[in-house]
Amino acid sequence: MRAERGGRGGARTSSLLAGSVLLLLLMLFASPVAAQIGGDIPDSAGTTWDLPDSHGFYINGTEGASSLERLHPIATGQPMGFVQFNSGSSTILEISSAPATETVTVSGDASVWLYASLLSKNTLCRGMGGVFGAGETSFTVWLDVGNTVVIDGEDTEQVALDTDWTDPHEFFVNTSYLNLTISPGDVITLTVDVTHACFQDGRLWWGVYHAPSGVELTGDLLQPELSAKTDTNGIPRIEFIPISPWGAEDYAWQILDLVEIDDWGSGRHLSSMPSEDVHIEHFEIPHGTRIVEANRTALTWLGNISLPPGKYMIDTCITIDAGDVNEKCHIIGVHRFEVLPGPTPWLGPGWFWVMSLATMVAFMSWRMRERFLPWPTLVLLLALALLVMIPASTLPELEAQSTRDEAAAPSFSLLSHPSQGGGAQSLSDLYGGKHTLVLGVFDAGSPGAEQQKRDFDNASGRVGDDVAFAQIVTGEGIRAVDVDSYAALLNGSWPLLMDEAGGDVARQFPMGIADGVVVIDAGGFISSWSPGTMSQDSIVAATEETSRGSGQSMFLLFTLLLPSLLLLPLVSMSFPLRRTDPPDTPLIPGAGLIGTMGAGALGFAVWALPVALLSPFLGGQWAFVELGLVIWLGWQSVSLAIRGEIPELKLVSGLVHSRLPQGYRDWRHRIEFDRDVLLGGWVAWISWFAHPLLIPQGVGAVAAASMVGILLAVLKFVGFLVMAGLMVLILRGIGAMLGPIGRMLGNLGHEEVPRLWGCLAFCLALWWLAWMLTGPVWNATFA
Repeated sequence: MRAERGGRGGARTSSLLAGSVLLLLLMLFASPVAAQIGGDIPDSAGTTWDLPDSHGFYINGTEGASSLERLHPIATGQPMGFVQFNSGSSTILEISSAPATETVTVSGDASVWLYASLLSKNTLCRGMGGVFGAGETSFTVWLDVGNTVVIDGEDTEQVALDTDWTDPHEFFVNTSYLNLTISPGDVITLTVDVTHACFQDGRLWWGVYHAPSGVELTGDLLQPELSAKTDTNGIPRIEFIPISPWGAEDYAWQILDLVEIDDWGSGRHLSSMPSEDVHIEHFEIPHGTRIVEANRTALTWLGNISLPPGKYMIDTCITIDAGDVNEKCHIIGVHRFEVLPGPTPWLGPGWFWVMSLATMVAFMSWRMRERFLPWPTLVLLLALALLVMIPASTLPELEAQSTRDEAAAPSFSLLSHPSQGGGAQSLSDLYGGKHTLVLGVFDAGSPGAEQQKRDFDNASGRVGDDVAFAQIVTGEGIRAVDVDSYAALLNGSWPLLMDEAGGDVARQFPMGIADGVVVIDAGGFISSWSPGTMSQDSIVAATEETSRGSGQSMFLLFTLLLPSLLLLPLVSMSFPLRRTDPPDTPLIPGAGLIGTMGAGALGFAVWALPVALLSPFLGGQWAFVELGLVIWLGWQSVSLAIRGEIPELKLVSGLVHSRLPQGYRDWRHRIEFDRDVLLGGWVAWISWFAHPLLIPQGVGAVAAASMVGILLAVLKFVGFLVMAGLMVLILRGIGAMLGPIGRMLGNLGHEEVPRLWGCLAFCLALWWLAWMLTGPVWNATFA
């Protein structure tokens, strides 16, 4: 007995341990996927579908059947339709479905469900005993799919009816089929004969949840497609093609959630709708449609958020008309995709520190071959080599066919859509005599086209007659047929142009080959832009800004000092050479301040004046103008490095200084005046690094807008000169604040600092030259 009891205790202990281990394993396996359902764990990108394996076609109509419909009956109470039958045999139904629109070949089962009863509950039929079928009812069924006979006169079981419509009897016929082909135009035809051996009339019911008389086919009839991609800005575009033999109308509704996932294994359907802190975006009503292969219609959605590189899934819950209303999702689809990092640049601005330090070492080796440099000079040169990294932070990354936001719009000539005549139109043609152009770009088939149209329509009534609108359709291998439906919707409201193969024109805009809107001013420069679309309020505000310089204010020059500190390296050339004593000859109050500001403004004007004069006329060729500026920068840098001066600045400085009053010239020596002019010139170059369109847009585009704009442009240009002179004055003030130390540094670095700055500026010019040749100039020449 003890041994038996011990065996039972051991067995009980083993059972408890096994149960605990099993529970622990269930917790470990269930916890990570508690919010997910699905079969196999996915291990790659792609689409996983959970499709229904049965498809119903239900009798629909009121008195007298009308057709077989895909709509699942949801009514409660008395059935909405019936056909009455009497004693004897007769054909009571011969109905068909809508014709198929897709070709599909399936294998499976075909079933017919019929629900019938008497008009009232009684036992009359059952009381007839069923001898030789007396009192019993049966149905004979024929089912044709196209020209194929699937059910050929199959009889249901015989039942003596004894209930009314609240509890009808179920009659059932089933058969199998193999490689059944449903072709466009085929219909499903259901024929039903009844044999009713009872004097009590009966009815065949349909159209209610508890009596869904109709046909059920099994097999892979539905073949939906789901895809997602991101444009160059990381904006996701989702497409869903609802493929069914009976048309896209077979699909009733869809819910899509964009969710970030850690790995492919977690890319499975969520058992509950994700909360806002889980999903990135939620979609239901499509943003648009487009025609795809086989003349199918794809539903499209356009995201609002730019996706960083990573793994994502589109979790989809779809309902169909034939689905059971008690089920939340009739179709579950999960599309997994990855957003890859953008192209890696060849070199980033951070690499410039190597060039800077190497240049300083080479310069010191060169100069110290002639004479030994004192240690304060070496410290000053090292500080300059390090400080040059501040303006170097504005350098663009070196990569092929690069662009930047602050640039001129690319010059192009594109064909109009055939619905608008198909003739070529250039960028200048799109203006149509107006001073601002709002240009929409969209990828073929993107719902962004219609969003842009709505915003353009709303904005056009508010911006007046001086603003033109146009759109460009872009994409890889774009065809006119891809936008025929949108062209019909647009109806010639504004030009619709077709981009070149490969999206060569769109690639040169800030958003690239993607949806976006750019506002272009009268000079041909991009005033503002937005990925996707631009709201009507933003369009109105942007077009108003174009006539005032598009936000290119003279106060941007002040930001070069604070908070960006881009002008800080120029402090090394701002130290005074001698103590400034009061002038021997009386001068006007503030002569020193005015003279310094004037000299700085003069140096700034040497660069800014030709840029301002060229920008109203050469916006379409601005890449080549900037190439000329880069070459000019290289020339000035080499001159400063070799000779310690820039010839054109020295010439202008000498001409102006010689015409100043003698008392001022005796007090403010030529060498100090030349340094102020030099500083003003470098303020201009650094302002171009940080704000490439400061003068072209702030002055040139304003002058190109109207006759009043010319006067405004002159006033703005004077404002830029005054602010540039003020920056030189501040730099000089910073240098003078150190007193004797500043004068010592000024004398020790008077020759060496400008020369090193010239060498470092030449490195900056080389970087800009490489970027121009591989980016804007390449695009303008070969794109």
